Amino acid sequence: MPHIIVEYSQNLQGELDVPALLMCLHETLAAGGIDKARIKTRAIVCEAVVGEKGLGGKMAHATLLLLEGRDIPTKKQYGDALHAVLKNAVPEGCAATLEIRDMVKDTYYL
Repeated sequence: MPHIIVEYSQNLQGELDVPALLMCLHETLAAGGIDKARIKTRAIVCEAVVGEKGLGGKMAHATLLLLEGRDIPTKKQYGDALHAVLKNAVPEGCAATLEIRDMVKDTYYL
């Protein structure tokens, strides 16, 4: 039950094609061998962002949540592919970051 969550600054609206980005991230993860029907992909707009340049910077951050058990090389493979998609989708000068987190099976409820 992987989740891809993209948080992006409100000032990217109109510059970032969010539905296309979500579909591309979804398809990219599925191409890595994960059942497409199990992936949940969504976006959250952030009204205010304070970053390196102070208030008003442009950023997009993706989090991939995976059930625990995958090895580091597999996670790196997913991360490299997803980060490339994210960086390609955002305008120049926009921070594009990605992190991968494990979900503990015993505390993940379906």
